[in-house]
Amino acid sequence: MSKCGKCDSDISFMSVLNTPNPFKLKCGNCKAPISLSLVSAGIVAGIILAVISTILIYFYGSEGYWIKVVLPTVLAAEGLYFAAIRMGLVKVKPEKAA
Repeated sequence: MSKCGKCDSDISFMSVLNTPNPFKLKCGNCKAPISLSLVSAGIVAGIILAVISTILIYFYGSEGYWIKVVLPTVLAAEGLYFAAIRMGLVKVKPEKAA
């Protein structure tokens, strides 16, 4: 389930891209906070961080490092995290009843 608990809209890529904290998302439709399971989000974020760190260290010092290596790697990491949310690897907690 990768939907907002309040308005039932799908979580968008821009919601993932615009957040400075991958554990706290906001719905792109209603701006309500979306709660993620810290365990599943932490495991996925840790794996992605390990992979991108390895890539960045391996290519460090190459010509055009920031444009040719860092930017595509970070965008790919955001895309992978979004895909993990959409596939259900990162669990979205249901909204608590008030």
